[in-house]
Amino acid sequence: MIPNGCQWNEAEIESGHPLNAGLLTLMVIGHDLVPVLIGTAFLISAEGYKGAAISAAHCFEHVENILRPDKVHHATTPREFLPPPKEVDLKQVKAIYISDGKVHVCPIEIAIWDSSTDLAVLTVLAPTDEPKLFRKFFWIDDQVPNVGDVVVMIGIGEMKVNSGMDNPQIGTMERRLVVRVGYVEEIFEEATYLLKSASVQTSIAVYSGMSGGLVAKYAPPDNIKPFAFISHAPEPQPLLDRSISGHSVGSILNAKLTQIEKDKQRVEIKVNDVMVGKTDPEPSGPE
Repeated sequence: MIPNGCQWNEAEIESGHPLNAGLLTLMVIGHDLVPVLIGTAFLISAEGYKGAAISAAHCFEHVENILRPDKVHHATTPREFLPPPKEVDLKQVKAIYISDGKVHVCPIEIAIWDSSTDLAVLTVLAPTDEPKLFRKFFWIDDQVPNVGDVVVMIGIGEMKVNSGMDNPQIGTMERRLVVRVGYVEEIFEEATYLLKSASVQTSIAVYSGMSGGLVAKYAPPDNIKPFAFISHAPEPQPLLDRSISGHSVGSILNAKLTQIEKDKQRVEIKVNDVMVGKTDPEPSGPE
């Protein structure tokens, strides 16, 4: 729980914790072939060879900044003055998934996102030699807590890629599963100046790589059900000072839920102002 005098607290999570089975790290391989870690996603369905996940739209907007650094327009240009959006090629975007201590680099089949609500929904494919890779996912909660309730934010923090001096295309990846608990400070039932959707402000301080991670009511690790995803927080964040609020904001999932089987759920989420990205299948060789 949260000690007296603290605004938030952090759980100690050992390496290989089962929570990893529902989380993905989003990575972009730039034109220089150096990977960049951009955020977190969490699975809401798992069918072995394919999983569906939730993340933050600004993670995918960052993809364009990495792959198209020489845009002819400024990042602050209003959307109505921009040319019609084009489908984004996600061939260089991957999802890192860790299972049983093994790291898997998975292609993203398709993603759709809405910058106004910061919501992104994506499907990720297992490597061809791991057809039963995705087995765990998070059940969604369609009930929002009250002000003062304890909530948890879970995402991948302290992301870093250490490239080799001789070959920048070879290196090591650092990341840490971060589980932090805090209080609900405020609930916004309507749009704010940053989000055109309902949102919740918490006292939790978050790392930038946690964007797209889940927000849930505080519960034991085997009963964590997200009702929102991590969207944004003011800078700088009090990442180590637990006596100061982080004021981080989660975008509430306006989801319609249907349990279709004992181990399956149907999640219907309305997405407006859609941007689309996908990975085209590799062309097959001559027969």
